[in-house]
Amino acid sequence: MTLPRGVRVAWGEVSDTVSRREVSRALLSALLPGATFVSRCPRCGGDHGRIRVSDSDAAVSVSYAGGWAVAMVAEGWVRAGIDVVLADAGGLDRVLPGADARTWARVEAVLKADGRGLEVDPARVEVAGGAGDAWTARVDEGTWVTGHDLAGPPGLVAAVAVVAE
Repeated sequence: MTLPRGVRVAWGEVSDTVSRREVSRALLSALLPGATFVSRCPRCGGDHGRIRVSDSDAAVSVSYAGGWAVAMVAEGWVRAGIDVVLADAGGLDRVLPGADARTWARVEAVLKADGRGLEVDPARVEVAGGAGDAWTARVDEGTWVTGHDLAGPPGLVAAVAVVAE
């Protein structure tokens, strides 16, 4: 698996004694030592939502599934998104017709990198094939983003997407 330059990913198991947020923040801190990470919801102002990083020229993203947290740091990229899904997840086609776990992970990573997340109808994401684990995608007729499928723990499917603008 080859990731775009500047992109690093880390996985951590979430236990009953540690929250998934604590695990993801520890992963981010290990990937980008000395940086400060902030989550602030644009609607309510609460300490949740898209993670931003200060003290570094990097974009970050996290995702959770099946007792795992996964975090990515994308140094030199403007926006980044990561998503992880249970390989046998059901019901995805209710949100995105015809979607399997791989398709959903790609689309969700693109929407996170887009910055609007599920405020955008997932059906508006166009994913094009690529070589090996690499692919490209865009929302509507927008800018193409770079995507990669990730290897992860058994039973999980994951993807990353980065935007260079």
